[in-house]
Amino acid sequence: MNKAHSDSNPQPAAPAPDRADAEQAARMLDRLAEMAMERAEAMHAASLAAIKAGDTAATKDLELSLDRIARGVRRTLALKLHFAQKRQEMAQKAAVHARDRAEEKTQRRRQVARAVSCSIGGDDSVGAEKGEALLADLWERLIEDEDIDAALALAGHPLEEIVIHLCRDMGIHPDPAWLNPDYSGTNWSYGREADGDEPEPESESKLWPETGPEAGRYFYFKGSRKIPPCWIDLFTEKRLDRSPWELKPRGR
Repeated sequence: MNKAHSDSNPQPAAPAPDRADAEQAARMLDRLAEMAMERAEAMHAASLAAIKAGDTAATKDLELSLDRIARGVRRTLALKLHFAQKRQEMAQKAAVHARDRAEEKTQRRRQVARAVSCSIGGDDSVGAEKGEALLADLWERLIEDEDIDAALALAGHPLEEIVIHLCRDMGIHPDPAWLNPDYSGTNWSYGREADGDEPEPESESKLWPETGPEAGRYFYFKGSRKIPPCWIDLFTEKRLDRSPWELKPRGR
């Protein structure tokens, strides 16, 4: 499987600009509050000294200055509280986003597990004992394989590709139609209920070619309600826009 466009050991992301700005503003407000309190304490000491000396005019001026400083401190503390609430809101939003991403990833993992499990069950060449071993191997891969785990975390990464990769590695015929929760594997063919009007592929087998050095390279996917029928190159895990026997020979 092509590696998902994701670093298996991602570095911590830089804070979002709004969060970084809020944190910087909070630090500046802390410093301003400290400076204002230092001035207020000095002004208070000077006011007490003026009162003790009986200097009424100086006492009045100092008390007015102290009142202005006190209002400034209150505004600073109010802004600090505001930024603290903003940081808390952003942290809550980030937690909700992370939880949603985790739930989405879990759902994608379940979809892949269903598709591969049903592909195992629908492969006539797989017996009961082998099937149980493959199912155990499937869940180990879905949980332990870092590349698959990274692909599952990317909402834009096609689950069809993961299903084909897993089935190919386990030696079974993939049926990505099982990704569709409405697909039963019995009544659907070529994307709609089978009515006999659609032609069967030129090869009776779902794999082509049947012989030669590339035997079984191409798999015919019959389609589902959401995924159109197509041939899939199991070597490259890509969908073809035509039948494999219509592809231009290499070197031409």
